[in-house]
Amino acid sequence: DLCFLKQLWKIAHSDKFQSIRWVDEGVFVALAEEMFKKEVLARRGLGRVFELESMESFHHQLNLHRLRELPEVSDLSNSGEEFPAEDAATPAPRKLLHFCHNPNFKRHHPQLLARCKPR
Repeated sequence: DLCFLKQLWKIAHSDKFQSIRWVDEGVFVALAEEMFKKEVLARRGLGRVFELESMESFHHQLNLHRLRELPEVSDLSNSGEEFPAEDAATPAPRKLLHFCHNPNFKRHHPQLLARCKPR
C-alpha cells in the first residue's frame, strides 16, 4: 500500500504545509517535528492527511516504507530553506528537524514511489 508515501510526497510538494519540505535538491525530506504534529498529525475530518495521530506511528510508517531518518543532511541556513518557527519570528532550531531518505523517494520522480515497497 503506497497511500502513506503518496500522501507524504504530496504534502512535501504543497505550499500549504510549512513543517515539511524537500532539501538537497529533492533527495531528502526534512520536517520540523513540533510544527508537523500540529500542522499535519493533529488534522481531523476532511482535512486529515494521515490515519496517524502520533509521531511514533509516523516514524513506524517511515521505517515500514524504508525511509531512513538521517542525523544531518545539509546546512539549511546556507540554502535559504529555513523552517519558520511556530511563532514565525525566528527559524526553527535545527535540532528539531528530522531528515528522511530513500533512494526511490525523490522530489521530481513520483514514478519511483512504486519501488518503495513496505516490508
